[in-house]
Amino acid sequence: MGLSVGLIGLGVLSLIYRDFTLQWEPVPTGLQDRAMLALASGAILTIAGLLLVIGRTRAWGALLGGLFIGLWVVGLHVPKVFAQPSSLTTWLALAECLAMSTGALLLFRGAGDGFGQTCVILFGIACVVFGLSHFAYAQFTASMIPTWLPRRLELAYLTGAIHALMGLALLIGRWRRWAAAIEAAMMTSFVFLVHAPRVFAHPTDRTELTLLFVAITLSAAAWSVAASRAVD
Repeated sequence: MGLSVGLIGLGVLSLIYRDFTLQWEPVPTGLQDRAMLALASGAILTIAGLLLVIGRTRAWGALLGGLFIGLWVVGLHVPKVFAQPSSLTTWLALAECLAMSTGALLLFRGAGDGFGQTCVILFGIACVVFGLSHFAYAQFTASMIPTWLPRRLELAYLTGAIHALMGLALLIGRWRRWAAAIEAAMMTSFVFLVHAPRVFAHPTDRTELTLLFVAITLSAAAWSVAASRAVD
């Protein structure tokens, strides 16, 4: 259900604003018929999310969402990484889309074959990048943490370490299911502790809404990894 909520939310935002999903879908601004393509993108995300709601079409929704976001990775983010290989921000955007895509694809086909193993490894790489970004941008990460929580900078480093360690566990093949579950639980906590309150405070802010739906999609992707036979 989380994946469908995330995809529908992102799709509806694209339809409302006639624009792509901010830095996660960095389509060049000068592209011809950009607004129409953004509407098409929003429609695809919304359809994928709606297909996920229905049991009989759930796998097809996961496949559509996973492949479509995978196109963002290959067509939009990989060229940016090649152009700016030292930019961790560029790597982070790629990693977030990679995690969303692989999580959805594992929901489509979560077997322990080569396809499933590849998805788990790619998700693990994404988690390591998440961890590195928490350390590199610790002050910004801390600023996102609610003020009522103590030692926010230390929490930024702690969550970064958890991201990295869980990613490494997925890569080396040890305690994979536990690692994916811990990663999923932490990502879910971000939805409720960080993003939902920010949207409640600024309900019409497009950026905050996008961050919320991306966080929901990422957490759902992590739970998909944790539930997959590919982590056995």
